Amino acid sequence: MSQNRPETTNELAEQARASNVEMSERVCLDMSHFKSVLRHLRKVDDNIILRMNTTNTAAAGECQIMFGVLQTAYARRDHDIEYCLRVLDRKIDERRAENTPSFSLQTQ
Repeated sequence: MSQNRPETTNELAEQARASNVEMSERVCLDMSHFKSVLRHLRKVDDNIILRMNTTNTAAAGECQIMFGVLQTAYARRDHDIEYCLRVLDRKIDERRAENTPSFSLQTQ
C-alpha cells in the first residue's frame, strides 16, 4: 500500500460501516445530533476525490474494493435515515392519538 493514502482499505471499510456510530431514537429526535451523525456517515463520500487520486484506477481490484466501500457507506446511511423516518412517523402517530396539538423536534 502506498504511504500517500489517507487511510488503508481496512480503515476506509470500517469508516463506511461506521460501527462506532449509534443511531437511536434519541438521535433521530434531536435534529442537531442527527445532522452530526449524518456528517460522520458522509466522511467516505467527502474524501472520495482524495481517495481516487491515490488509487490505481487501472487496477480493477482496487476499483472494485472502492465500489464496495461506497456501497457499504450508502447502505448504512440509507438504513439509518429509514430508521429515523419510522421513528418520527411513530412519534407523530402517538402525538395524534393523544390529541396533543403541539409536536416539535428538538433543535438547537
